[in-house]
Amino acid sequence: MPSNQKVEALVPLQEIDLSVHDLTAEIEALPVQLGDAHDKVSHAQVNLDEIKEEIKQLRLEAGKRELTVKECDERITKLQTQANQAKKNDEYQALLKEASSVKAEKGRIEEGLLDILYQVDEKGKLSTLRQEDLKEAEGALSKEEARISSETGTLQSKLDEVTSKRSELASGVERDVIDLYERILNVKEDGLAISNVSQYRVIEASGKVLQWQCEGCSVAVTSQDVNLLLMGKEVITCRTCSRILLVKVEEDK
Repeated sequence: MPSNQKVEALVPLQEIDLSVHDLTAEIEALPVQLGDAHDKVSHAQVNLDEIKEEIKQLRLEAGKRELTVKECDERITKLQTQANQAKKNDEYQALLKEASSVKAEKGRIEEGLLDILYQVDEKGKLSTLRQEDLKEAEGALSKEEARISSETGTLQSKLDEVTSKRSELASGVERDVIDLYERILNVKEDGLAISNVSQYRVIEASGKVLQWQCEGCSVAVTSQDVNLLLMGKEVITCRTCSRILLVKVEEDK
């Protein structure tokens, strides 16, 4: 079989492999679309965790202040008892003064405690809102995951259908040619192992000159390689991109 016919036999296979390449790329790209939804969930969770930590610290501080208030009450009771038992007026007045000072300290602590409890209440409301934000973000993520799963299933079905045709097409290509084709295909990120050679004309001093180029890399193909392609005696690959070349001859206009 002439080499040009061998390469032409690869064209339907290349179309299949290009479809496989494109469908696979689409499937692999779908999970990336979940990135934004995942980020929103993470952000909402961080916000909720932060407010919960703030509430936790406020409650710890409130607990400390409540304990201090209790200690103040005990000190006041003790000082009042000591004052009632005092035998001298100056001792009595000193104990009452100390008790009054403790009461003032207790008042300041209780005032701060009320402020903390108010903050706990307000931050509790904010925590509820942030829980709703998290729930909303998680719901949006679930919807996106369902959409991605559905689209993935559809694309996978198409991929399976296309792939099922490949073995039959590959069996119709000579072994040495298919081996070369697949070696090239495996290293091409765009899924193209075959490239057309197109002709174009440039105007030089001598007139119009016919030139050839590989459409895969847009680099010129030598006249020697073009002649070999036209004779169909061997499979030629591009000297630059290594793709298998298939010549296309246009009629002069």
